[in-house]
Amino acid sequence: MAQANPIRVGIMGFGQTGRQIFELASRSDEVEIVAIADIGQREILHYLLCSEVNEPERHRLEGNFLVNDRFRARLMEIDRPAEMPWDIFKVDMVIDSTGKYRDRSDMEGHLANGAQRVLLRTLPTDHIDRIVIPGINGDTAAVDDRMISAGSATTSALALLLNS
Repeated sequence: MAQANPIRVGIMGFGQTGRQIFELASRSDEVEIVAIADIGQREILHYLLCSEVNEPERHRLEGNFLVNDRFRARLMEIDRPAEMPWDIFKVDMVIDSTGKYRDRSDMEGHLANGAQRVLLRTLPTDHIDRIVIPGINGDTAAVDDRMISAGSATTSALALLLNS
């Protein structure tokens, strides 16, 4: 079911995980990618995205924007969470897919710059609100959780194995 107002998402890090999230969002009515922070050149990021998807013609580079039929995402050449002005893009959440910024202070940098929530693609190095492993404790996420980790591929696989 399509949402009236899709979730506005920012992506920090446009490596393989960030590009997969972008591609999945481009096929969903529930999520809109509004900004991408990465240190790469926009032409290279566009090339990498198009080289990994089944329908590369769906994604265009228009100036500083990656564009598809669903949304326009502003590309920002930014290196650190504390430098990214998420508030300008009115993001509901940031997915930090860098794997690099794993500590609480980096996550707080996203929040201080306007993100309502931060989701890490890997395990954090210190205390955050919640680590959610789908199929294990996904039902424990709370509305007031602002710093969340999706664990790691290894953690998820091991947890599911041990839980079976």
